[in-house]
Amino acid sequence: MSKIGILVASANNNKKLAEKLQELATLENIETEIINLVDLNLPLYSTVEEEKNGIPDIAKELASKILALNAFIVVAPEYNGVMPPVLNNAMAWTSRSTESWRDAFNDKIVGLATHSGGGGQKGLQAMRIQFQHLGANILARELLTTYEKPLNEEAAIGMIKQLNKLSNI
Repeated sequence: MSKIGILVASANNNKKLAEKLQELATLENIETEIINLVDLNLPLYSTVEEEKNGIPDIAKELASKILALNAFIVVAPEYNGVMPPVLNNAMAWTSRSTESWRDAFNDKIVGLATHSGGGGQKGLQAMRIQFQHLGANILARELLTTYEKPLNEEAAIGMIKQLNKLSNI
């Protein structure tokens, strides 16, 4: 059985959502690992930064963790109608930390989730576009919670089980 990564791009409500997903996976005897991208404190990616200072060790470690996963859930809030800068930045560094820019994501099975105060659909759509472009296979099922709409645990368990099944084929 493979481990499911939970990439979280938040220190607040989306982190709580990631922890709840981990709890639900544990109840299903599915191993997970939360990787909080905020905690990595990566420098802002630019070609100037990369040329000046190289690829940070923490970005290489993140890429190694993602390479080792067959499946992951991306949990991120919607920021200004797209994904948060910390997620985009981490994916930029990850794509630069591997031999080929798609290596960490190509053929991976990915679920998308968000807790949003502003709707969330545009953020999910932006994440879907980015991860498909990187070569991942995105599940049709998405998880969207708001202050008024709590997590549908049945849907979350369904996503976790589907990720687990598809990552072990």
